[in-house]
Amino acid sequence: MGKSWQDLRFAIRQMRKAPGFALTIILTIALGIGATTAVFSLVNTVLLRPLPFPEPDRLAAVGSLNDRRVGPSTGPAPMSYPDFFDFRTRNHCFTGIAAYHDNDFTLTGSGEPKHLSGYVVAAEFFDVLGTNPALGRGIGPQDEKPGARVVVLSHRLWQTAFGSANDIIGSVITLDNRSYTVIGLMPQGFEFPIQNPAPVLWTSLADDAYDPMGEPMTASRGAHLLSVIGRLKPGVSMEQAKADLAVIARNLAAQYPDTNRHFVGAVVKPQLDDLVGDIRPALRLLFAAVSLVLLIACANVAGLLLARASRRRSEVAVRSALGASRPQIMRQMLVESLFLALCGGGAGIALSMSLLRMLVHLVPSDLPRSGEVSVDATVLFFATVVSLFTGLLFGVLPAWRISRVDPSTALRDGARTATAGRGQHRVQNALVIAQTAIGLVLLIASGLLIRSFVRVLQVNPGFDRKNVLTASLDLPLSRYSSQQQVNFENQVLERLRALPGVQSASGGWPLPLSAVGMTISFNIEGRPLPPGDRNVSRASLAQPDYFQVMHIPLLRGREFRTSDNSKSNPVVIVSEGFAKKFFPGEDPLGKHITPGLDDGTVKEVSREIIGVVAEVKARSLKAENAPEYYLPFAQAVVFSPKIVVRTAVDPTMLIPAIRAAVAQIDKNVPLYDVRTMDDLFSRAAAQPRFQAVLLSCFAAVALLLSAVGLYGLLSHIVVQRTLEIGLRIALGAPRRNVLGMILRRGLWLAGVGLAIGILCSLAMTRFVSGLLFGVKPFDPLTLMGVSLVLLLVALVASSAPAYRAANLNPMKTLREQ
Repeated sequence: MGKSWQDLRFAIRQMRKAPGFALTIILTIALGIGATTAVFSLVNTVLLRPLPFPEPDRLAAVGSLNDRRVGPSTGPAPMSYPDFFDFRTRNHCFTGIAAYHDNDFTLTGSGEPKHLSGYVVAAEFFDVLGTNPALGRGIGPQDEKPGARVVVLSHRLWQTAFGSANDIIGSVITLDNRSYTVIGLMPQGFEFPIQNPAPVLWTSLADDAYDPMGEPMTASRGAHLLSVIGRLKPGVSMEQAKADLAVIARNLAAQYPDTNRHFVGAVVKPQLDDLVGDIRPALRLLFAAVSLVLLIACANVAGLLLARASRRRSEVAVRSALGASRPQIMRQMLVESLFLALCGGGAGIALSMSLLRMLVHLVPSDLPRSGEVSVDATVLFFATVVSLFTGLLFGVLPAWRISRVDPSTALRDGARTATAGRGQHRVQNALVIAQTAIGLVLLIASGLLIRSFVRVLQVNPGFDRKNVLTASLDLPLSRYSSQQQVNFENQVLERLRALPGVQSASGGWPLPLSAVGMTISFNIEGRPLPPGDRNVSRASLAQPDYFQVMHIPLLRGREFRTSDNSKSNPVVIVSEGFAKKFFPGEDPLGKHITPGLDDGTVKEVSREIIGVVAEVKARSLKAENAPEYYLPFAQAVVFSPKIVVRTAVDPTMLIPAIRAAVAQIDKNVPLYDVRTMDDLFSRAAAQPRFQAVLLSCFAAVALLLSAVGLYGLLSHIVVQRTLEIGLRIALGAPRRNVLGMILRRGLWLAGVGLAIGILCSLAMTRFVSGLLFGVKPFDPLTLMGVSLVLLLVALVASSAPAYRAANLNPMKTLREQ
């Protein structure tokens, strides 16, 4: 311990002797560790940190495996209520499973009406999660019966809407113009589903079990809207549960072929995996990239230490002559490296806190748990371990080389540098080549992602997003019948069209580029199929003039009119993709389809195709267009359409006027989720933008460090060969030859690194292929572009040492040497 303390004191003295050198190393390490720690904080929070529930590894996302699923196929498919009830009673692998689906609520009776995001959940929902309410109770089987209106509140809603009232349990609140009894209050910080924004209340499925006009949702086996979570029994694996539920799914398919024929199995996956979805590959790539940046930083520091070691040969020779052994010298050098690494690690942790604030602003808004990202104890432990590891990584080689110094040779040579041979720089050459190769790999990856992001932005979404404002209305079904909803929407649109600055207004659901949607099976007139084999397509709702407001081209036929109502001939408009798929080589106008739709007033009526419109990007910019048909809202009142307003001015300027127009009709109907179509487009491009921007930053840092490493090596070579260069010039060598000699050395190193980097990138591209859009993993244009950038940077980095060598004063150099 005493010797280690002496080594540490000596290391501090060495830092004081060369503060500029020490600061350079500390800043280089801080940059690498700061970036790595910041990205690890994000990866740790989103991917590694367990869900905040007891025994989270036993929580599983459960769903059906549908071989005809429309849209994204990752993750469990939604279930219907009857299927869920059968899974709940027949399974043998879960202590409990619970279903849930999102719902919007309007809270009235406490000031201004408030739109609330909540969930309808099945009995024992909170038991499955393993979290009991802080006050009251959770939702039980008795709360699933029709007429049982109960609600569990979040801690945040209790504070903001009810002033943290102590008597909240048992009180009655008004949601959607109905009275609900508060039976529970969840602990502070509880959140499920984990999403942005977080839900603030949970009600039972009692309302879904009651429908005086038709079949309730709980009895509809064809309506798939439920997400399901289960808690595995101790000792049961995900695969065992999957096999158990697959048997149930196949039995249901045989028992109910009209609705379940295509449910060929079940999906059971860890709830955390289902939560992170497709962001996992992107975060893994970013962490790998920032780790390579740290590796370049280590190579850079190792090169600096090797250069400094050559200037400490006399010092080490004296210590060896006085009796210091090789292990003692190596220990001393490693202590110096570790001390510098810890100093750099401390600075890196401080830097990571600033980088995190920037990082959180870059991440997509819907990234789960992104608001929880912080430098916690796990991250600090990671940063400390990485600091020690980097200290060893960049310190071992210089320590080993300097410990091999022959004392007699070093003392005889003294400070002379003319005898420096090529072998002395072999290791430094290898480090520079490695930095260049790794930098090229990152440059290629970032170039591919940038080109992919540009391709995403160039995608034609099928509509004009400029100067379009969207908003949602929350109409309580207890006060508004289907026809009253239609009348209310029409009144709102009439008032909006009369506002100054409004060019046109309409409504539709869901909007393009939204994460929601519905699929409804249908039959084509003259080509009937059994219920289980009916065609399936995405279905949307539209108000009159919707396509004109959104600038979605009408290719044939006509748009919906106000006369297309519940009393007129049922009609439908189809997308171009729908027409090509289901009516190939035919004119779809005048043909009839019969959607399997039940809105409480009509059931599976034949509808005439009156128009064909261009395709739009429904779910995302990168997804393939799916066949789609549009129903007039007045003939299919199943969801409230979102308002769309095209303006002649900045659409955000009209938000107060639009709110006032809605309040004039009904002050208890809140307007929420107000945003522009530009915002929706930006959100759709958020993930590829996040990947491209962050990886480009890492590639730029890697390029800078590689350039600094090359500059440092060439500067060291010039210093070591000062006498040789002075002699060359004194003997008549043209200065341009000296300039060319150093430039060739730098470009040769860069060229070798470039060749190795290209070979490595061939293996790397398969890891980024899943993140690309419209760009091949091996793209010649990207390869040529980044190669030219790297060579240009290498030329710039080599120029200063080369110029300095070419302008040496030979007489002064010879005199000093």
